[in-house]
Amino acid sequence: MPGPATRLPRLLLLAALALWLSGCAAITAPPPPAADEAKAVYAAFLAAQAHNEPIRAFSLSGSLSFAKGSKSGRLNYRFYGNFANPVRLDLTTPMGGAYAHLRETGGEFTAFVPGRNTVFTHADTRTGASRLGMPLPFTLRELAAVVAGRLGELAPARYASAKKVADGYEYAFSGDPRLSSLTLDFQGKPRHLTGRGLEPWRVDFEDDEAVPGMAAAVARRLVLTTPGGATLTLRVKSVQPRQAPYPAADLELPVPAQAAIRPLDAVGEDGLLPEL
Repeated sequence: MPGPATRLPRLLLLAALALWLSGCAAITAPPPPAADEAKAVYAAFLAAQAHNEPIRAFSLSGSLSFAKGSKSGRLNYRFYGNFANPVRLDLTTPMGGAYAHLRETGGEFTAFVPGRNTVFTHADTRTGASRLGMPLPFTLRELAAVVAGRLGELAPARYASAKKVADGYEYAFSGDPRLSSLTLDFQGKPRHLTGRGLEPWRVDFEDDEAVPGMAAAVARRLVLTTPGGATLTLRVKSVQPRQAPYPAADLELPVPAQAAIRPLDAVGEDGLLPEL
């Protein structure tokens, strides 16, 4: 029978072996359930977005209200076109009068303002719209994707990190120059989108609803906080996906022959839309 002097080294050896095994278990342990759930939620989001691909065109209508400082107003809109461009946005007053007609094709932005009988042009949609007093963090095509629930066109396939929040998971993006984060609920539906620009901006998605022909649910109410400090609330009343693109003639602006043409390249031309 071994004596105490012999048993002591064995006990030390067993203790060291137990510590080594526990270290190996910690290293090879599977990721925590929260990380698995975060991956599954983002995968569900990407899968729903992938089913939107066959849709080539769209038609949206509703109302939008905006506020900036002491100014506020309300317009009705019809937003339609091809997801691959061109895109057209018609704005009318609550009484039905024409307010502005916007068009984007490629990177070129054109706006016809009937109240001034002028066509405004710019090579960049975001800069041109800002010069007209509409500071948007998106091009018109990107805005169409956001309103139509096609966030897969903006959000990257991979995220840098995920954090569990009250209404789902917040996914941070490190390699995207414009997007900061996307928050999804536990079913993979978008709740918030934030980004970088002159100032941080944010979009909140509310009142989701399934739409025939659309794989992903569409938010019936979107609240956009723009880089210029304005708040834009879009209410979506009608959503009509199209399998076939619009003919080019349907997306041309109704510009009279005598309308003036004015480039928006000069600095200090903000707020050229008529007052509501």
